[in-house]
Amino acid sequence: MKGIMIIFNQALSEEIVELLDELGVRGFSKFNDLQGRGSNDGEPRMGTHTWPALNNAIFSVAPEDKAKELIIRLNKINEDAREQGLKAFSWNVEEAVI
Repeated sequence: MKGIMIIFNQALSEEIVELLDELGVRGFSKFNDLQGRGSNDGEPRMGTHTWPALNNAIFSVAPEDKAKELIIRLNKINEDAREQGLKAFSWNVEEAVI
């Protein structure tokens, strides 16, 4: 099992959830209206007059094969919409209550 954290501009919310559905990654928790700033470039997302955009995040746990495909597909979304901003991370889940 892999833990997956996806942080993205709110504009990508529908596309990200549709991708999870398409890959059969059913369970997730979504966090809305997050403030932040990318590590390399891009505009801050602070929900203010100066920086009005905000991010969302999704956390999920998925089998390794689905997690790998999800990361591949998220990379493609990021390449196609670089200006929107998307980061994703995965790690091993050693124990879980499911």
